[in-house]
Amino acid sequence: MTAHETITASRWTAWASALLAVSWFGCKGEPRVAESSPGRAQASDTIQIEAGSPRLSFIKVETASEAESPALVPLPGRVTYDEDRTQRFASPIDGRAVSVLVKLGDHVRAGQALIELTSPKVGELQAAAQKASEDLNVAHKSVDRANRLKADGAISDKDVAQIEADFKNARSELARATAHLRALGVLAVDPTVSVALRSQLSGTVVERNVLRGQEVRADAATPLLTLTDLDRVWVLADVYEQDLDLVGKGAPVTVRVPAYAGRTFPGRVDHIGDVVDPVSRTVKVRCVVPNPDHALKPEMFARVEVAADQGRRVLVLPSRAVLNDGERAKIIVAMEGGIFRERRVEVGPDVDGHVRILSGLRPGERVVTDGALFLDQDIRHQ
Repeated sequence: MTAHETITASRWTAWASALLAVSWFGCKGEPRVAESSPGRAQASDTIQIEAGSPRLSFIKVETASEAESPALVPLPGRVTYDEDRTQRFASPIDGRAVSVLVKLGDHVRAGQALIELTSPKVGELQAAAQKASEDLNVAHKSVDRANRLKADGAISDKDVAQIEADFKNARSELARATAHLRALGVLAVDPTVSVALRSQLSGTVVERNVLRGQEVRADAATPLLTLTDLDRVWVLADVYEQDLDLVGKGAPVTVRVPAYAGRTFPGRVDHIGDVVDPVSRTVKVRCVVPNPDHALKPEMFARVEVAADQGRRVLVLPSRAVLNDGERAKIIVAMEGGIFRERRVEVGPDVDGHVRILSGLRPGERVVTDGALFLDQDIRHQ
């Protein structure tokens, strides 16, 4: 075969392969990507389906419209300790726990001793307090003697002033040493005395990280014990910044947890945060919820329904219309000419099969509500 014949055969083979591919796609009825204009690249988030394609029968399109805001605004949340009724115990000194007087789940009273500690530091503080007491006694006598000598003219005013200053310093040193001991709950000067950590409120021991005989440090990050009053808990919820005007301080809330189907826990909004999380674009809302039977456990997941003011209109779509790629939510918007385009949106939580669109969509736009997943796969694999 000549070189000219070889080139001709190659061109024929390439042309035949292209024709076969076009015929195959046409027979399969697959969606075709919208033809791009000369010099213009086709967007990677867009696909076009020709009129009459059987694929259109699997696609349902609805027009986005606004509706009245719901009477209840659902918010994701979790149960936590009421920090106003919680005490975390750290060791005030380096030493050793000689006795742990409570265990997990114990109910304690305010003022009750929980842990007893011993430490060489206690002896050092007691010795310092004893010395300060003796120094103060000597300084007091010196002041009395100086005043008598001053009356006889046997001592200068400068020397008297120095003796009085020494007396004041001795008195301050004793006060400082005594305050250290009082802060540890030690009042008597006894080298064998131990330091007792006492509760400042009544509640339940919910965490214990200390054992008898364990060495403890004053700078430890983990508390030895955590005590809280579980008769009331906090539920921390996340509200999108677009919904802040729907949630007010003091508003009644209803809390639901997966552990108790059908049961609700009433409460109220106690605090609305002042900072927006830069990642989630949400604000923390703190709800106070009575918990007399301790059914709500800290770290439980919860759904918080806040009673909202009526009158605001919001944009809502069926949940099936919203896709999630693991990073952000997206929808498929239907455009003229059989063109479908992906679009990123911000959405609220799913409520009874519907989600509220917070941003990314305008009323009157047409959105794919059935078949969005198939179109998304076609777009990603085109």
